[in-house]
Amino acid sequence: MSFDRHRLIPDRWFMSDIPMHLARSFDEVADLYDAHRPGYPPALFVDLMAEAQLGLDDLILELGCGTGQATRGLAPFGRQVLAIDPGAELVGVARRRLEAFPHVHFEVASFEDWAPSVCRLIVSAQAFHWIDPRVALPKAADVLAPGGLLACFAHVPEPPPADYLGVFEPIYGRLAPELWVDPPERWYWPGGAFAQGLAASGLFGPAEHRAYPATRTYTAQAFVDYLRTRSDYRALGPERLDVLLAAVAQAVTDGGGVIEMDMPAHLHLAWRL
Repeated sequence: MSFDRHRLIPDRWFMSDIPMHLARSFDEVADLYDAHRPGYPPALFVDLMAEAQLGLDDLILELGCGTGQATRGLAPFGRQVLAIDPGAELVGVARRRLEAFPHVHFEVASFEDWAPSVCRLIVSAQAFHWIDPRVALPKAADVLAPGGLLACFAHVPEPPPADYLGVFEPIYGRLAPELWVDPPERWYWPGGAFAQGLAASGLFGPAEHRAYPATRTYTAQAFVDYLRTRSDYRALGPERLDVLLAAVAQAVTDGGGVIEMDMPAHLHLAWRL
């Protein structure tokens, strides 16, 4: 079956007004990305693989693998994985991280340009929103075998802890008020733009959403290094970003030197019709 790749362009497909060219900027901070972007709860992968019902020879295609945060959760299940990402530096880090798993393969490519082959499971962690909306769901449906599974997930950070909330608010109000809003990752909330796009596409059956609690503890330096890898922060430009992160780091230092962030993982499962 073939699908019209231009029939679905949801009104709120992209996470925010962050320029799309920043999708390629993660390659500039590959080592920081690897060190400070969190992995995903093991229970998520257990549930995902149970739902996918893969045969021994079935291929898992991972879109936007970055430095392999999700790939590391897939690799121990022993299935063939092809992980693609347009960032050569990111893929280089991922290859080194996963070199002990010969069944995991990497390719420097965007999904838009990738030459498709049929698979039964497509996985995308914190990346599906960067794919051209004229391509994303239609090409995913084209690549998946009938009954194949699309699994998209992301960490959606909760507001900072109460003891930091009142400290951060005036800093952001002064230096970056546009960031003091719901996180752009709200795209992955239940009923968010991703879920709406799936329902509107007509290419997948009813989607299922699951959430997995997760927390991450950062030192002051590690926290600002994590923020430096976020597209909404990188959209500020280097000068504004440096000033903001210096103030945030000082606030965390003054608050005891560590901050614990709730970052639940939201998983969406959709079966190709």
